[in-house]
Amino acid sequence: MPQLPESVQQQGPERTTWMRRYSLDPALADDFIQFLTSKVIPAREELGFTVESMWISHDKAELTWFVSRPGSEQEYEAAEREWEDSQVRAEIFADAPAAVQAKDLHPVTRLR
Repeated sequence: MPQLPESVQQQGPERTTWMRRYSLDPALADDFIQFLTSKVIPAREELGFTVESMWISHDKAELTWFVSRPGSEQEYEAAEREWEDSQVRAEIFADAPAAVQAKDLHPVTRLR
């Protein structure tokens, strides 16, 4: 792992962050953002995840959000699998807007 500048060195316990980038149907983007903020994010936060930031492109065709959780990458992945397999998630996504056309998900390291 690269050495980070002192100004952005990790403070406190280990934390893992993933970037979640979605290609969206722009016509459904507002509904999808409402769905994320009212249903998905609160449920994920109950499981110890933190949404660090969320970004939408001006044309509403791409949504990027950064989600972190205390612990190692392996611990994050285990918690993510638990979330993906949960009944809570299944119930939440039963009426999800069909906005997501593609996903790009992977761990990231903050440099600044």
